[in-house]
Parts: sequence; structure tokens; C-alpha cells
Amino acid sequence: MKEKSLELINGNSYLFEEDLTVGVYVNKSNQSAVLIDSGANKEVAKRIDQALKQSGCQVVAIILTHGHKAQLGGVSYFKQKYKQVKVYATSWTAQFMEKRALENWLSGHIPCVTKEHEQSEAADMITDIIPYRDRHLVIDQVSFSIVTLPGHFPGMIGVITPDQVFYCGDAVFGNKTLMKQKLLYYTDVKGARASLRKIAQSKRYAYVVSHGGKCKDIASLVQQHQQLIDETSHFILGLIREQPMTLENIVQKVMNEYQLQNKSAHFALANSIVRSYLTELSDSSKVRATVNDGILQYYARTSAALL
Repeated sequence: MKEKSLELINGNSYLFEEDLTVGVYVNKSNQSAVLIDSGANKEVAKRIDQALKQSGCQVVAIILTHGHKAQLGGVSYFKQKYKQVKVYATSWTAQFMEKRALENWLSGHIPCVTKEHEQSEAADMITDIIPYRDRHLVIDQVSFSIVTLPGHFPGMIGVITPDQVFYCGDAVFGNKTLMKQKLLYYTDVKGARASLRKIAQSKRYAYVVSHGGKCKDIASLVQQHQQLIDETSHFILGLIREQPMTLENIVQKVMNEYQLQNKSAHFALANSIVRSYLTELSDSSKVRATVNDGILQYYARTSAALL
């Protein structure tokens, strides 16, 4: 594979892009680098490290946006190679890093579909816990803005550099992803809507998304996400309005509508997404659930039902 170099975005803010994008901030006063996420695995981490060496700098810190393996898979490489490297993450991310099986519980921990995994990353990989609120984080006398971005995954954050480059993690997906995939992964739909509004209102020089790289026209991208969320919500609510439905009935209809394959992984994915939409619809008093003869069914709320 041809060696890749860092791509300059603005000032000292860069990205390293393969299948997923990793953010890089270079402190030119001492040629140190802060990574936003770490790469999906050790092989990617090695290539990031090589690109940094070409630029004459090395990693001193990593800020993890959230607890998906694609974001934290390279941490062990950097921790082993650079003993003093700092790793910053929210307590949510630290828990998912320590116990990978927690991710399966987001899908309802379906027997024979989701399986327990052994601990895959050491808990002590995280050196500093970031409180889950919008705040500043100073690393090597450089101040980064930490922005809470719930929705896609518990405890997710974004990072804004002094160059006004906003690394959004998976709060927003790139156009190529949206062309292929209309059913977006959210564990908290209400939180996702709030994060999208926050990003749209944040006027920055540029934006970087894990699945898609650099983006300047964030307003258009956010609008596409909001439309897709609305469409999925309306589709699920429409199903329940036609007749009461079980969770598995709804998952089946969603898998057919969005052309997901009959694979256990796709079922677990759809199950998790549907549950997040049902939670929002329930919280907004649009659906209710009733157990009849040991079967949980979802009903659309009507004005009469609310009396």
C-alpha cells in the first residue's frame, strides 16, 4: 500500500484518511501531535505513525470521540510505542473500551445473535477522563473545545481545534455513506437531533467526519440527516398506525424497507435502531406499549386513547 501523508485543513489542523478519517493537530512549537481517534486497528495506527514521522512529529495525546472499535482500535499501538502518550475519553467510552460486550446490550443482547466478547482493550489505556459536558481541554498549552454530541453512540464528543476545525466523529456521515445507506445508526434519536442542530449552528472554518473526511457545506449535510431521521420515524409510526405491532414485526418491516440482508448482524443493527426510534416516539407520546397474553405490542396513540 502506498504511504499516505497528512492532509492539511487549516493552520495546524490535519486529517489522515483511509476508510475512516482520523483527525490530527500538530503543535509546531514542539512537533507534537494530538490525534482525534486512533484508527481502526494496529495496522492503520502504524500508517498514521509513519505519516507523522514524515512530518517530523510524534503522538503525545489521543482524544477518543466514542467507544466504537473503529475509533479506538489503534490506541494499544500508540500506548505500546509511546509510553507517555495521554489518552482522553469520556467515562462512557472508557466503559465500552473496557467491556466490549456492553455494545451488544445496545442491541438488546439477542441470544444466538449477539455474543459476549472477552475484554479486548485494557481499562488503563485511558489516562484522563473527560467530563461529559461542553468544555475546554488543554493539552500542551493548546486549548481544544470539547462538544457533547449524543445520538450515534453513548457519550460521543466532537473536538474543535484553535484553527476552528470541527472534528464531528460519527455525529454526521459523509455524502458517500448517505448515498449507500439511508438507515442511519443511532442509539438516541432525540440526542441525534440535538447534536445535528448544534453542529449546524456552529460556524466553523471546516468540519471533519469519520465516514467522509473534510466537509465545508455542513448545513446541507445536516439537512440530509434530519430528513432521513424524519423519514425513518414517519415510516415506523406509519406501521404502528396501521395496526398494533411487536418489536420483531417492526424490525422485519424496517429491514425489508431499507433492504438489509438476512444476516444476524443486520438484524441486531436494525433492532437497535428501531428501539431508539420507539423510545423517541414513546417519549413524545406518539406510541404506547401494552403486554397482551405475554406479547408486547406497540400502538399508535390517538386523542381518544389519551383521554
